[in-house]
Amino acid sequence: MPLEKVAEGIPSLSSPTFNKEGVLHVCCTQSGAVYKVVDGSLQEVLNTQGQPAALCFDPNLGTLYVCDLMHQAILREEEEDEGSSQQPLLAEWVTEHEGRLLRGPTAMVFDSTGNVFFTDSGPMGDTTIANPKASVYYIACDASLLQPLALECLAHASGLALSPDGQTLYVSETMNNRVLRFAQRPSGVWHMSVYFNFSGGLGPIACVCDNMGALYVARYDFRGSATEGIISIILPSGQLHAELAIPGSEVSGLCFDADFRYLYITEASVGVVYRYDLLE
Repeated sequence: MPLEKVAEGIPSLSSPTFNKEGVLHVCCTQSGAVYKVVDGSLQEVLNTQGQPAALCFDPNLGTLYVCDLMHQAILREEEEDEGSSQQPLLAEWVTEHEGRLLRGPTAMVFDSTGNVFFTDSGPMGDTTIANPKASVYYIACDASLLQPLALECLAHASGLALSPDGQTLYVSETMNNRVLRFAQRPSGVWHMSVYFNFSGGLGPIACVCDNMGALYVARYDFRGSATEGIISIILPSGQLHAELAIPGSEVSGLCFDADFRYLYITEASVGVVYRYDLLE
């Protein structure tokens, strides 16, 4: 079987993410905890005392960033005193845009030069088809500029992925059941269009690109409405290439290992971390 369980037992898991040392981390929106996966067990690293929706590690410095819905902020790990046995401290990094509080960041990604992209949608149900107020933002690598790429016009933007060359940003817009594409031409200018429309299920909630530019999209549905979760693989041309099925419909996060052999998947309804061998 190409699919195997890596860890399980805690509901509402999401956002599988590797740190700089290659250790897999996940978060729990329900409890506020951030866990690392060690020998099949989930070990708590810290707790935001909120609702973490997504994790992201700075690829150069290794610093942990947490998108938190309750705090309506992106939190950043503070440096610890050497030899400290306490849990890492978190501080607010981004809380507002032009004096207006964020709704609740839902996803975040770094590009190769240290620039940051993040979505701001609030909890599920806050930004909908009837109230499309979610946004996508860009932060320059020196943190001197916070710029909207799409301002208060989306229905729950929930996942982000960058193409291997960093020139294309994909955004999963859950409530419109589609993936958007932001193309950069020329440098610093982003053009938004619809990349792929789905039918069935609630909508795409997370996405990630492999090293060849194929986009893997986690398609979420409520438990009881479906029995399987679907991960759609879309080629750079926009063609649907294949679909992977996993037990449980609340697929909540995706990431690759460093070699792009394994796809790691979180399913929230029962709290499982899966690993899918793409070479089998």
